[in-house]
Amino acid sequence: MAKAIIWKPKANQEILDIETYLIDNFSHRAASKFIDILYKKLDRLQHYPEIGQPTRFKTIRRLRVNKFNSLFYKIQGNFVVIHLVWDSRQNPEKNPYL
Repeated sequence: MAKAIIWKPKANQEILDIETYLIDNFSHRAASKFIDILYKKLDRLQHYPEIGQPTRFKTIRRLRVNKFNSLFYKIQGNFVVIHLVWDSRQNPEKNPYL
């Protein structure tokens, strides 16, 4: 059975920020491609929540969306809770899960 995705407000805002960045610095097509890939990864995550790599925290897992972005999430019962969307070009010291 597929698990429901729940977005923490910060993670949701990070997706919007990435989309805006892609539109402003590349194109609408690049932003659309990112969103398409993200939805495909989320669909797979719903069906196979264990596909992400474990992090140093036992309950948090990491799923790469593309070369630059990763989702950090937790499996809670019938839910997958997205805590953070991370752009690997950022300072790694700001990521609480690395």
